[in-house]
Amino acid sequence: MKAKRGCWTCKQRKIGCDKTIPRCNNCNRSQRLCEGYGIRLNWPDQLQSRRDDHIVCFVPEGFSAGESISTQQRRFCNTTYRDFALAKQERLTWLQIIKRLCAEPSPSLTLHLPAVGNDAMLLTYYEQIIAPMCSTTRAWNGFQFQVLPMALSSRDKVSRSLCNSMLAISAHHRQLPGAALAYKVAAMKGLHESVTTLGGGLCVVSPETTLATAMMLCMYSVFDEEEAQFHAHLEGAKKILSCLPASQRRQPAIEFLVNWILYYDILSNFAQPFRDSQAHREIAFSRDPQTRPDLVRNTVAHFYTPLTFRKIVGLLGCSIEVFDIISSVNKVRAEVLEHANRDITGTRWQMRVALEEKLRNLTQNFSPDEVAHSTCDQIIASTATAELYRLATLLYLVRVVPVHGDEAQRNAYLDQAFMALGQVRVATCPWPVFIIACESRTEEQRMKILNVLDCMDSARNVGNVRITRNIIQTIWRQQDLRGSADMTGPVPWWLCIESSIPVPWFT
Repeated sequence: MKAKRGCWTCKQRKIGCDKTIPRCNNCNRSQRLCEGYGIRLNWPDQLQSRRDDHIVCFVPEGFSAGESISTQQRRFCNTTYRDFALAKQERLTWLQIIKRLCAEPSPSLTLHLPAVGNDAMLLTYYEQIIAPMCSTTRAWNGFQFQVLPMALSSRDKVSRSLCNSMLAISAHHRQLPGAALAYKVAAMKGLHESVTTLGGGLCVVSPETTLATAMMLCMYSVFDEEEAQFHAHLEGAKKILSCLPASQRRQPAIEFLVNWILYYDILSNFAQPFRDSQAHREIAFSRDPQTRPDLVRNTVAHFYTPLTFRKIVGLLGCSIEVFDIISSVNKVRAEVLEHANRDITGTRWQMRVALEEKLRNLTQNFSPDEVAHSTCDQIIASTATAELYRLATLLYLVRVVPVHGDEAQRNAYLDQAFMALGQVRVATCPWPVFIIACESRTEEQRMKILNVLDCMDSARNVGNVRITRNIIQTIWRQQDLRGSADMTGPVPWWLCIESSIPVPWFT
């Protein structure tokens, strides 16, 4: 990997640099300290002949500031965007003009210790590779525009812990898993100290940073298939969220973190439906105040309206409403597994009809900012991903609550899902691919699924995709061996999973 510009040491020596990261070979051979490639302010002590952009001001001898200046000289009155904003006001007040002249000072360039060497390279890798990979939208990527500033805006323990968790993910993805061990241990240690302080009522200034650290360690478990602390960090994040007062849960920075928690919680409940059986510990999306827990009612309701409920969220890959329906189907599936009751009359049948009708008529849309910041190809790919979630949810619903004779309808949903899958260059989440794979019966369909998984492995290289592939192949083998068991067709896929295989998180 090469830097775009030469290092500062070679620039001062006025020699060529081979731009090797993190230290150039010229400095290593000459046993000089390589000052790196980062941006810094530089004021030369004297004028250099090679510099063409310097400005020389000649002041005549005997000139004083009090002397009159020729009225024939050109003067400029620069107009800024603030002046345009003031021009839209019907009347100007002194307060507006004073506010224009006495603007607040801009923040300093950095408040944290500068990251150099391998840490700087991994932070750049997180910003340019990891953050875009974890979102299907580009206008306001929370991993880049919200989480990253949290890690770099302070020197306290929790900010360093968040930064270490981000470095751990980058090191695991770019280098060997062993390279991430030191960062992961440092992040967990810092999080433990921060949570302990938070429990004592002392650390109340940066709870959103503590929450982001716990969720970033959750994401590390998604990248590393051998990490088994996913649920521990997720439950810790939910407890931190429950400790926040209502005023802090309504801050804009919390919106992205709440979506992150809900995304992981619903898909982990899909993998393990009995893990979160207590109602007061559930996180659901329902807009009905009678069915939604108080924690989410006080948090999600502040950010979402009936109009924004169908807006595509880049973190999820689809709208909040689709995940609301996935959560409802998860609860019904848990009841089916617990009671083994195949009678679909009554409330279950009514629920299927209502949810299926809602999914059929569901229209997901983008925010105006996302449309302005995306190309046509990017809009098509993001729309196909959201449609993939909607169709996968339909397949999930009709499999959990089956009815005699719905095989044709299920095949129609499956054909539409494969069409949407063909419009996505690389699938961003294993969950819809897993649902479609479980409904695939022909060799042609299964080959398409394997090709999609190959593309995900080569482009994303995330550990949970490899586990998903193993479980899909296990389900296919069991379906072929068991065949049709009853009127619902092949054996439900959740009865074909080997208990020895680690459960993926489908995120």
